[in-house]
Amino acid sequence: MTRFKRSNQIKKASAILSADWHLRPDVPIGRTDDYFAAMERKVDFILALSKQHECPILIAGDLGNKPQWPNWLLSWTISKFQFVSDVIWPPVVIAGQHDLPNHRLDLWQKSGIGVLTEARVIDLIGTKGKVEFSSCKDFVIYPFSYGIGIDHIGDIIKPRTQNIPKIAMTHQMVIENKPLWPGQEAPKGNQLLKKFPEYNLILSGDNHKPFTVEYEGRWLVNPGSMMRSTAAQIEHKPRVYLWYAETNEIGPVYLPIEQGVIERTHIDSVQERDNRFNALITRVKNDVEIKLSYPNNIENYFQKYRTEIPVKNKVWQAVI
Repeated sequence: MTRFKRSNQIKKASAILSADWHLRPDVPIGRTDDYFAAMERKVDFILALSKQHECPILIAGDLGNKPQWPNWLLSWTISKFQFVSDVIWPPVVIAGQHDLPNHRLDLWQKSGIGVLTEARVIDLIGTKGKVEFSSCKDFVIYPFSYGIGIDHIGDIIKPRTQNIPKIAMTHQMVIENKPLWPGQEAPKGNQLLKKFPEYNLILSGDNHKPFTVEYEGRWLVNPGSMMRSTAAQIEHKPRVYLWYAETNEIGPVYLPIEQGVIERTHIDSVQERDNRFNALITRVKNDVEIKLSYPNNIENYFQKYRTEIPVKNKVWQAVI
């Protein structure tokens, strides 16, 4: 496999950090533009960045949106990845749950990423469990696919060179600070950095919200999703990160997007319906319990039990 020789004209990154591409043939609800064309622009942008820096692309899971890809999408992806795979390095990928049939790692060969692996346009790592690592020129990757938690290097096969920078690639829900929903249990980025000090960099996927965490000169990078696929992501700025192994520095590179291509009509209509329903329930509840039920109950009591007129008048004066 031919490799480019690095020039000294610009500072070359060691790797492009990304996750959650979710390549798909269909259009998510809420997108009003040509979604596939938008997806292609982002893929082309990342591939061009790889060519510019002559470095591999790391994808921390969920390359695809579903385990099974239509043939034309597989062909399209192969043609896109072919150049960087031949002359630079195939995109280095770990499996996310969306990539795996029934979310089972042992079925990876029966999936779209299995076909891409057979076509040799991606470097799929992490399919053999914990005893695995992948060496690039400037660093070593320890892969932890979906369902496999990050582990210490001491419990895994060690690289031949101890001084080379080490990356843990994981596909698990990692959060920055606050839970994304009530009751969510997920490790925070700084917790993982403290627990696994042997890694210079932890690259995580699954959480579509991008963030970075630094602890004692080491980084956890969660790039977020490549695409805006829900109306909740209307403010999302898709990005990848350049990583420089020698200095362990990172920097975001924002992907091209267009404004006004996400609409909330389907969400707003449901919310409006729910608001009307809640208002109706409240109104009916008030009408029945206060205006109807209580006075009617008093009247029924008076009809059932003989009551003096002066007493009735006193009661009605108190109620009204």
